[in-house]
Amino acid sequence: MTDSGLSAQQIAVIDALSNGVTATEAAAQVGIHRNTISNWRRNDFAFQHAFADAQYDRALFHRERAESLADKAYAALEALLADPNTPATVRLKAALYILEKASTPPPPKSQVQLRIEKVHLNNAPPVHNVHNSAQSTQPKPEPIRREHPKIRRNELCPCGSGLKHKRCCLHKPPIPAAA
Repeated sequence: MTDSGLSAQQIAVIDALSNGVTATEAAAQVGIHRNTISNWRRNDFAFQHAFADAQYDRALFHRERAESLADKAYAALEALLADPNTPATVRLKAALYILEKASTPPPPKSQVQLRIEKVHLNNAPPVHNVHNSAQSTQPKPEPIRREHPKIRRNELCPCGSGLKHKRCCLHKPPIPAAA
């Protein structure tokens, strides 16, 4: 895992998180702030990818372990189903569990979404968007300019009432200009 560009702290955090430890506990174990882990999970593509792989590997481990106990579990379920002293609700739940497990495929491997704008390779300068020649021929829109200066809330109202603008005409619809 060290060849993926992760630090020893990041590897330790991934191990802790994939073993069910909270982010706060993992941060305390490694000696970093919990916000650092949040930043890695949000912004570090290598960390995201390695964490997703670790979670998938952990899920496979549990699945393999459950598969090794499956024969014993099915034997216990068969005994429950065959025993007439077992309550009907327990037999029904056992049967439904078996049917549900038999018909459910394993979950696919989770994918980390790649955000190209966040990927930086070996201190290379960021790549800027290249404009099409069709886009560069279009004129830039002119900024909107006010004909009159902006009237602030606490200034005297321009209607001449002597009140502040916020108490007088601020919430009234503007009067259209004379033709």
